[in-house]
Amino acid sequence: MTSAAHERELGGALLRSVSRSFYLSLRFLPRRMRGAASLGYLLARATDTVADTEAVPAGERLAVLAAMGRAVEGGGPAPELDDYRGAAKPGEVALLGRFGDCLAWLGGLPAGQRDPVRRVLGQIVKGQSDDLRRFGAGRGTGAVSTLASDAELEEYAFDVAGCVGVFWTELGFEAFGSGFAKLPPGEMERLGADYGKGLQLLNILRDLPEDLAAGRCYLPGGGGAGGAELWEGEAVRWRRRCGELLGAGREYLAALRGSRRLRFATALPVLIGERTLARLEASSWEALRAGVKVPRSEVKRLMVKAAWGALW
Repeated sequence: MTSAAHERELGGALLRSVSRSFYLSLRFLPRRMRGAASLGYLLARATDTVADTEAVPAGERLAVLAAMGRAVEGGGPAPELDDYRGAAKPGEVALLGRFGDCLAWLGGLPAGQRDPVRRVLGQIVKGQSDDLRRFGAGRGTGAVSTLASDAELEEYAFDVAGCVGVFWTELGFEAFGSGFAKLPPGEMERLGADYGKGLQLLNILRDLPEDLAAGRCYLPGGGGAGGAELWEGEAVRWRRRCGELLGAGREYLAALRGSRRLRFATALPVLIGERTLARLEASSWEALRAGVKVPRSEVKRLMVKAAWGALW
């Protein structure tokens, strides 16, 4: 099967079934970037599903993640994933069953796209594995484990999301050359990494109540504080840091030379992220526990705003 056929078969309904807001960006990407970006997302979602399957001991999940990483690198076969499909959501079950097909799609990509996919997956698997080593045994003990330093949080945010900004940039310059951006590749990669880190930090802040209940805290030194105390204390400076990192997304967007579709796909996560952060800033601990998200109606308005901005 050709790469184009794999993209048609795997990059449509299957991708939509396992992605949320990011699918909105992927579907509007220019074709020259869309296939590799979609495949990278599918592979990362497959490894994330394994990492999150708490019914399987952490040590076993680490071994399977390593095997998946080797398979992506071309150094081994796809591992058996049946143990993870029973606890997965329907879309994730289908994805795990097609992991071998995703690898075949990867093998058919040109080197300029295949190598960035392999690099970003290697970084993501590292971050997922580090996360399992830190927190894999914590659930159900009653204790809360926490990251030890700001540097650990920054590293984790880069490993699981900041590297995606670098990946996006590599694909863009491979597809468009100097027509991708006004800034040089190194500067765009730096901005892209910060943009991705900001989106991950946003998820960490939004999911703080759920993470604390599971015995983990990504905010350094926050394990001994109560939820409300943590939200009104340590979390304040990380909300500020999140805003700084999302600001890099604005700079990234302003530097793009590419098509309207590229600018739209890049702008949408910035707009949704900024709106989500504003809602978090206005939320009490109790409101955060109840769940904070941008309503669908507002997402639609932001899509219109992103599309209008892409014209200029």
